[in-house]
Amino acid sequence: MIPDFDVTILGNTSSIPVHGRNHTSQVIRFGQELLLLDCGEGTQMQLRKYKIKTSRINHIFISHLHGDHYLGLIGLISSYNLSKRTSPLTIYGPKGLNEIITTHFRWNNTKLGYPLTFVQTSTGGSNILLDTPLFTVSSFPLKHRLPTTGFLITEKPGLRSLIKKNWKKIPFL
Repeated sequence: MIPDFDVTILGNTSSIPVHGRNHTSQVIRFGQELLLLDCGEGTQMQLRKYKIKTSRINHIFISHLHGDHYLGLIGLISSYNLSKRTSPLTIYGPKGLNEIITTHFRWNNTKLGYPLTFVQTSTGGSNILLDTPLFTVSSFPLKHRLPTTGFLITEKPGLRSLIKKNWKKIPFL
């Protein structure tokens, strides 16, 4: 059975806020799995608006370090902590993102109540970042002013389904 797949655009504007639009962020639903791609300011409000269960997001992918792609991340991580999240969260992003996030929480003396893991992305070719039974997520380099990666979600081939009514009776010898 092919799992459901959909994309919810939470924001698609660039650096300067625009009334009625939000900074870059998308939620990808693949079966029961939710992935967050970029996390601009306003992402949490958009998640609420579209009634997306944030607790089901276990993987966040940040394309690059321009603020409109990641400045909502510290707030989201903080909200997870305030809501007593215990399940692990993995963030995939460029060099420096780990330092930005951990420095923030170190200086405001916050100890997260859940495991937070950073996976550094690379602009050196295609790299598999996440491998699940149903799909993989790979990064690939993009040309931009800063080191930037795009993300490719690839469905794995599933079991083929035989439709019984189409079977032909073949006599056995």
